[in-house]
Amino acid sequence: MHEKKLEIRGINRKELTTYLLQIGATTNNNYNFVGDNWSCQVSEEDHFHMFQSLIPKVKLVFHTSDLDTLSKVIDSFRKKTFRAGG
Repeated sequence: MHEKKLEIRGINRKELTTYLLQIGATTNNNYNFVGDNWSCQVSEEDHFHMFQSLIPKVKLVFHTSDLDTLSKVIDSFRKKTFRAGG
């Protein structure tokens, strides 16, 4: 079993769960998401302070038995969470 842990900051939990659904996951409890040969557990939303702002922080743990699938799922998810500033 392969596992990848991510901590996403600056994107709220609701958006992250929407992204998981967009890349092919389903859920019945909004904490455990299941895709084709992969799954993801999503933590509660936490926050931290930065420059007088409250920033959301969410931890995700992806699981799969196939390393190639894990790589593809993480790539798809990262494209959804990518933010460019300027």
